[in-house]
Amino acid sequence: MKVAKNWIKPIVFLAIGILIIITVKSGDIFILKKEVKTSIGEYLKVIKVTEEKMTIKDKYIFIDAKTPKIHYENDEVERYINSYIRKDINEYINHQRQLSNINKSKSKVNIDINYHVVYEDENLINIIIYKNINFNKNEFKLEKDSYVFDLKTGQRIYLDNFLKDNEDYQEVIERYIEKSLKSGDLKKYKNKIKIDKNTNFYIGDDGINIYFNPYKESNTRGEFEFKIPLGIFKSKIRMIKTDEIVANIETQTINKNDKYINSIINIPIVMTENKAVEKKINDILRNEIMNFYNQSIEEAKSYLSNYPEADNKFIANTNFEVKKNSNNMLSIVVTYYKYSGGAHGDYNNIAYNVYMKNGQLLNLNDLFKKDTDYKGIINNEIRNQIENLVKQDKDNLGIYQFTSIKDNQKFYIQDDNIVVFFDLYEIAPYAAGIPEFRINKDIFNHILKDEYVDIFK
Repeated sequence: MKVAKNWIKPIVFLAIGILIIITVKSGDIFILKKEVKTSIGEYLKVIKVTEEKMTIKDKYIFIDAKTPKIHYENDEVERYINSYIRKDINEYINHQRQLSNINKSKSKVNIDINYHVVYEDENLINIIIYKNINFNKNEFKLEKDSYVFDLKTGQRIYLDNFLKDNEDYQEVIERYIEKSLKSGDLKKYKNKIKIDKNTNFYIGDDGINIYFNPYKESNTRGEFEFKIPLGIFKSKIRMIKTDEIVANIETQTINKNDKYINSIINIPIVMTENKAVEKKINDILRNEIMNFYNQSIEEAKSYLSNYPEADNKFIANTNFEVKKNSNNMLSIVVTYYKYSGGAHGDYNNIAYNVYMKNGQLLNLNDLFKKDTDYKGIINNEIRNQIENLVKQDKDNLGIYQFTSIKDNQKFYIQDDNIVVFFDLYEIAPYAAGIPEFRINKDIFNHILKDEYVDIFK
């Protein structure tokens, strides 16, 4: 019998190999998802997922967290995915603890964090992190974060990457969701239904599932989640190809909570093969973030000295998001946040756009050939986008007071776009947040310097 069993595995792998070849040629990942839902599918597992547990018991908050740890043959990909998920979970936990500390109502909160691998093959893994928040026996809020990663590169795959062959995917999905809602619910939730790159999704049996957080609350009926069938799209959803990362990113967190300040400082730690570039980037990031932190502590002491009767502690936080990590470009946006009472806090986004070949921090004008009117080209596109915002919603009329980008204009790079952004109050009121305008490479490609063309792949 042992001899007979030894023949089973090669036959199974041969069958799976034929199946994968057929599937890859078709490019439809949902064919593979259906076919591997058998015992044979277990042989396709290329990732092992183990569990890490954490329990936090503060005075007014209890957190029970079970989080995934990925084990994969590619160490760089493994580290990048684990760091990515761990950063988001830790950020969430620290934020909830901070809220509990400054919450004057002193109501107790229980948070359960768990996970589930909803899809896995030799190319992709889709993990959902569940966050169930219970305020009392009858009041709750359910949230979840879905992560789809390319196992070849470690890159996270967003909705627009996933549906790249369907340029009208935003309108198609929005129309489908609006048709599925009852008229009363449509009126109530219309402003919540916004489909873009960052819209939450996960891979389902016959399509994708779109949801909006919180996807379920105690005071609402049903779940705010929608199954989107494949048939509504003009083109198939195909295998995704992404570019290799240029750096691994870890996070150093500093928590401080004393009589003066409540602070959570997240510092990105960049790791790459070029140690000179690595040191240069990390020195810049750490110095600027720590300067903010130390300055905030002094401001907090001064604030409480001047207003000893103040109920609120001074809050100072930093967090970051990696916008691009490929094609010799690392683009990181750090958010610097302060709050000392009043209606709302103040935050400032700063982008660090690093050309990884030499570690140069790029300004916007560095990207373009000499004596080209890059400002005029970008200004025209921003004006066009503002006009479209007004067409979509008449309430946007008069909101944006834009004249021109500046010499030191803030921007970051994401995919094949330059994303120009403005500070609070700079061109719009506080309620508008930080206005961003995505400028695709097709608009400015003809004036790019030759050495920077490839970063917009």
